[in-house]
Amino acid sequence: MYVLFRDDLIDSKEIAQIIDKDTDFRVETDLSKASKRDDVMSFRLSIPVKSLNSSINFDWDNEELCEKSFSMAEDLTKDFLKYFPKYTIQCSQAYKWDELEDRIYLVVVIANIDIKLKKLKLDILKRMMKQVD
Repeated sequence: MYVLFRDDLIDSKEIAQIIDKDTDFRVETDLSKASKRDDVMSFRLSIPVKSLNSSINFDWDNEELCEKSFSMAEDLTKDFLKYFPKYTIQCSQAYKWDELEDRIYLVVVIANIDIKLKKLKLDILKRMMKQVD
């Protein structure tokens, strides 16, 4: 799906390929169409826990470690902005750990800065979170 960032038209498939190739993240699903907006790009991603910190043995019972791992994964999504034009914002939210694959799943939403960060987090990201398992 093509997404409009001010004067730039960007293909979400190209960005998904870049994320797969150049980062530790794996694009599970392109959610851009589900946003029902032509100025928002969204992906469902996963990242191996070992990519965050090789010494982490993830454990749901350890709430502090769980929050730290989810936060680290969310922070790494900020690097995606280098693939976009200036004046682009993003937010992300980790929501699941897959014990069998030892991967953390999260949703990232990227938009033009004309959309306020508050709207991105409280409206669009929330809506995208409903699209995942």
